[in-house]
Amino acid sequence: MKNLLKLAICLLTVSTIAQTSVKKELDTITTVEQAEKFLETKKSRKNKILVFNEEKHKTKLATALLNTSVGSTETVKTEFNTTHYKVISKSDERHYRISYIYFDGNTLEASKIVDYKNDILKSYEDGIRFDDLAKRYSMDRNAKRGGDSGWLKEGSMPVEVEEQAFNLDNKLNTIYTVRVPETNSFYIILKTERIKKIKEIKVLKVIDKK
Repeated sequence: MKNLLKLAICLLTVSTIAQTSVKKELDTITTVEQAEKFLETKKSRKNKILVFNEEKHKTKLATALLNTSVGSTETVKTEFNTTHYKVISKSDERHYRISYIYFDGNTLEASKIVDYKNDILKSYEDGIRFDDLAKRYSMDRNAKRGGDSGWLKEGSMPVEVEEQAFNLDNKLNTIYTVRVPETNSFYIILKTERIKKIKEIKVLKVIDKK
């Protein structure tokens, strides 16, 4: 019995020392670059840099992290491990939101795309909802959700699409078309939201096993 008690105390001490060591390491990390170098020394795919923003992530953990300052750490303990989440950067990023119908010109003839475009524009003018048209025509995987892109920041879609999405002269609920020559793709786009700055954080996640 005494031996078991000693072993338990020993294991608890080792675990406490290990957790303290991890916390000390995290205290020295203040930039994304330092976090990336830190991850190179921790050979686990569970340790990573996560990105949260206030529109997409609504969990209690994400909300708590978004409301803390850079350098803050949240610790979550379970029966098997302790997970540390350290906020390493915070910014307000410009985001856009559109609904779109996508055609792949590599698998669909140009004449067919023109026919579909004309049908879509006429149907929309006749009062057919854009999300219903997207579900019917779009070749993109987001067709099931009516072509909604969700909130996206610059670099998420082809530059030709984003030029129109960020164009302040384009009015809401107006359709415009875009061709991307490089990929031979064609988009019919409905601007659904104005440009919005969204709070975004990068978080270093480190799991400390017991």
